[in-house]
Amino acid sequence: MKKLSAYLFLFVLSFSIPSSADDFKDLQIEGISIGDSLLNYISKKDILSEIQKNKPAYNYLNDDFGEVYLRNNIEKYDFLSVFVKQKDKLYTIYSIAGLIMYDNKLEQCLAKQEEIEKEFSSMFTNTKINSYTLKFDWDPTGNSTSQNVEFVFSSGNFIEINCTKYEKNLKIKNNWSDGLQVTINKKEIRDWFSNPIN
Repeated sequence: MKKLSAYLFLFVLSFSIPSSADDFKDLQIEGISIGDSLLNYISKKDILSEIQKNKPAYNYLNDDFGEVYLRNNIEKYDFLSVFVKQKDKLYTIYSIAGLIMYDNKLEQCLAKQEEIEKEFSSMFTNTKINSYTLKFDWDPTGNSTSQNVEFVFSSGNFIEINCTKYEKNLKIKNNWSDGLQVTINKKEIRDWFSNPIN
């Protein structure tokens, strides 16, 4: 299994070149892969508790998926975020993200994002690359934004690098921090986010 070169001291997105361009089984963040059971890393009780605690952030979506944060035994990131299907007894991982805080340091975050983008561009040559800035609908000030770069495979699975900056009062109210996120996602996650309930 090989490791990325340009930012090894920060990121442990280990990989070996997969047998097909859409094969995520060898991609890892902190040793965790898409398709793993979250029960290998955290108890069912803690999974259910995390999903319930984080549910308000996704009240505009159906209950198919739930988010769980992992903060223990993390080496290179500040914490991890994973999404699992709530009705799946194995709690199979559909998305995993490693996050590093760059609070009030957007320029540093963007510089690291660019570094990672160059590294990924050399590795994932058969992907479509999209770059865009997202404003969050739930922030009426329009000051909470995410600058995203994504590498989309032909299957619809995708890897994303983003720098997120939150509006100051929202950060204080919710105890949020600006930061960098590297995410491995199954297509089902994009489909879920793309279909808010009425």
